[in-house]
Amino acid sequence: MRSPQISPEKAWPRRPLRVRYRHWVFRLPFVRNYRGMVVGRTILFKSDESEVSQTLFRHELIHQEQIDRHGIVRFYLIYLRDYLLNLWRLRNHDAAYRNIPFEREAFERQCEIGKDLEDDRRM
Repeated sequence: MRSPQISPEKAWPRRPLRVRYRHWVFRLPFVRNYRGMVVGRTILFKSDESEVSQTLFRHELIHQEQIDRHGIVRFYLIYLRDYLLNLWRLRNHDAAYRNIPFEREAFERQCEIGKDLEDDRRM
């Protein structure tokens, strides 16, 4: 038996999105090289607000959309599974990271807003 779809109007209300800059988590060894990440409904950035590019901000917003689409727990489980499978298959952290389907989608879509602005300027 199939479970009924819940309309967005009846869905559980989501917490507002928070953005934090110069976050302490980027001092930890395993995330030191990252510039941004999404944790639940919070986007964390390594640098000041003025140093975060629109492309990076959009990339993290796309991850937030993915979390909203799949749910927090499911998103992180799929993300971790895909990373570990890619790491085992490719034997390279960067290649494994870039081949996570969530990351591929985010990299493909992160410049969408810039393209829209360029098209508007030409008209």
